[in-house]
Amino acid sequence: MLSAFYEYSEPFSAECRAFGRLQEAGNEDLAVRCFGYVLLDERHERALMDQFSNLELDFNGNGNHPGYYDMRSRFLGRDGRAPPLRGIVKALGQAEEHLRTKDARRILREVVGLQQLGIFHVDVAHRQLIGGKIADFSTAVTVPHFLTNPELNPSLTPEWISAMEFETFQFCIGDFWQFDSMVELWNDEHDDPRDKLAVFAFPGGRGCQFKYGLRSTPSRERVYSLVDPRRFGWGAGATPSSTRAASGGRKGDGGSRGGARRAILKLRRRLVAQPPRWYYDCDPRLAAKLKTSRGFSTSLSWWAKDGFIFPRKKML
Repeated sequence: MLSAFYEYSEPFSAECRAFGRLQEAGNEDLAVRCFGYVLLDERHERALMDQFSNLELDFNGNGNHPGYYDMRSRFLGRDGRAPPLRGIVKALGQAEEHLRTKDARRILREVVGLQQLGIFHVDVAHRQLIGGKIADFSTAVTVPHFLTNPELNPSLTPEWISAMEFETFQFCIGDFWQFDSMVELWNDEHDDPRDKLAVFAFPGGRGCQFKYGLRSTPSRERVYSLVDPRRFGWGAGATPSSTRAASGGRKGDGGSRGGARRAILKLRRRLVAQPPRWYYDCDPRLAAKLKTSRGFSTSLSWWAKDGFIFPRKKML
């Protein structure tokens, strides 16, 4: 059954999907640069272990937390064998040691940009930054996804579709909660006023505020996230840029470098600084909880049958 989730939930696959989206959309600057991946088959893995046998290595591709990070042994191939050791090749850089307000503001813009490209649940944190850029997409959700696209399973009931929407909303707003938590933690750890960060995803870092739509929803309070990643047109291809370079640049521009740059600009998907907010209508009790919460717990688990992925409620 786990093979049904392989392309979506296995960390290596999650990173490939996210970095692939950034590349195809021409927005690779939103994260650390990714060059591709490498695979190490069984023969070369044995050769590696033999070569360094004196170091008493016991690494086998799984993590060091039994039962949770043992992804290699959980996601077996169709032949029942563990997949090869794999690694994402990213630009070498330093962990981000110091942040300024302008850095935090740029990071927030990049998270907004990622969500506009249908990438969310990226675990926003200071530890994730390499050279000032988000570097890890091992938990990312990239649309189309079984969580965000109910059309992938025609057997879903309206009740389940609604539950999936709420789960998606929690993941999306969670990225911005985590950003505000990162800023607050930084400010708590730095006493010098000059080192304080003065930017939040939500006003004062206090979470989404209530918005009243008395005409359209008289009995409900509305909470919001900054982006609805489901709006990404994943089946439509990249949107041409409106820049002059995208339309061919100046007459006489030549050379492979100029041509390659124009090709990239033509493929670059246009992002906006303030995309439409995602307002989530719910009863006042849930709205109050979402407003004040800084963490969340997922309410769904998943199973697969006959080639389709279905949600189900978690046992409490």
